[in-house]
Amino acid sequence: MIVGAGSAGCVLAERLSRHEKRSVLVLEQGPSEWPDASVLDLRRLPISDGERYVTQHRESSGLPVVRGRGLGGSSAVNGAYFMRFHRDDFDAWQGPWTPDVIDKAYAEVDEKMGVHPFPDADLAPTALAFEKYWGETYSTRQLDDPWPLVGVNRVRSNSVVGIRRTAADAYLRPHLNRPNLRVRTGVKVERVLLADAKAVGVVCDGRDIRAREVILCAGTLGSAAVLLRSGVAGEHMRVHEHREVLVGYRLREQPEPGPLLPTVVHTGDGLEIRCYRDDFARYVGGLTLSGPAVGVAAMAPGAPGEVYLDGVDAGVRLDRPEDRVLRDMARTAHEVVEMLRSSEFGGLVVADSIGIDPVLRTSQHAWGSMPMGERTDWLGAVRGVGHLRVVDGSILPAAGRSGPHATTMMVAAVIGDVVAAD
Repeated sequence: MIVGAGSAGCVLAERLSRHEKRSVLVLEQGPSEWPDASVLDLRRLPISDGERYVTQHRESSGLPVVRGRGLGGSSAVNGAYFMRFHRDDFDAWQGPWTPDVIDKAYAEVDEKMGVHPFPDADLAPTALAFEKYWGETYSTRQLDDPWPLVGVNRVRSNSVVGIRRTAADAYLRPHLNRPNLRVRTGVKVERVLLADAKAVGVVCDGRDIRAREVILCAGTLGSAAVLLRSGVAGEHMRVHEHREVLVGYRLREQPEPGPLLPTVVHTGDGLEIRCYRDDFARYVGGLTLSGPAVGVAAMAPGAPGEVYLDGVDAGVRLDRPEDRVLRDMARTAHEVVEMLRSSEFGGLVVADSIGIDPVLRTSQHAWGSMPMGERTDWLGAVRGVGHLRVVDGSILPAAGRSGPHATTMMVAAVIGDVVAAD
């Protein structure tokens, strides 16, 4: 049984249902309808209040925390940023996580998800100026190299002709005719059903559904909520995030619509400088126009926090990064101000509009609540509870210097192969 038809759950469902003797049931809380082009268009982020394919949480300070729901999960509503971790981000990983296994799994996921670097045509003038400016300081990754580096990285995207390609489209939809694969939508898993320290199924809508093994793929926050309701994880669980500061400005001319984040810089001290195309309000309904921005996000290490039950669903409390990281972020934000005042941006940006936003934001990248090698083994099996596995961003054991989406799907592919071979 797989709980969640998001990025990891779709990969596992396909992997495990390849074997005719294994019956796979996927339980998804979201709607049964497939997101259409109006949802998947990269020129918008369908994550505002009331959107059909998202769940809205609130961080304790009031920041919105948004997760995808429905077939494809967050892969249907995010910015279509699909970057691998850096090669050396895996140095401490154990178990099956050899360089060859990781590279092969990434390559397969990239192919099925239609992953490609954004072409020059998708870059606004500010993005072209951004790459030119930082290219004088850092190396620039070749577009045909899927591995990021410390330097200028053209973002790789899970999209086809400006439309997000979701995990459900890549892994689930083509195989729904398999007789041993069933998907049920509109089902909220209340808790894991336990007997003799083993998972024997789940409780949904007050009734038991039995299974030989339960695999939670509901996302870092969704899986945490199930574990907390099940009494498996105590009263709260630690979590990590990539906190971000924005440097705002005004443009002299409005850019053409396009993808939100086509290019970034990864610094030697673990930051990601993000050249957003335009004002977030042009992508997300209900926001007030405030101007475009460049983000400075602390990737490695991430900032600590915790997930707890807010009623019956997940609440989130995020802490500030450590002081050293905050100083690095502040220094880099001032370097971004210098960039926006440089000659490369002189004809693009209104100079007196540049300013650093004091709000410490979130990247919507919660991860690491059930890390491999600690709360689970190196295949996501929960320690102390038999027949229960977690396979999603929850089990990432350490910060990567890129966002976690591509790596979460890679992890699901590797674990799916090992579990299917048992």
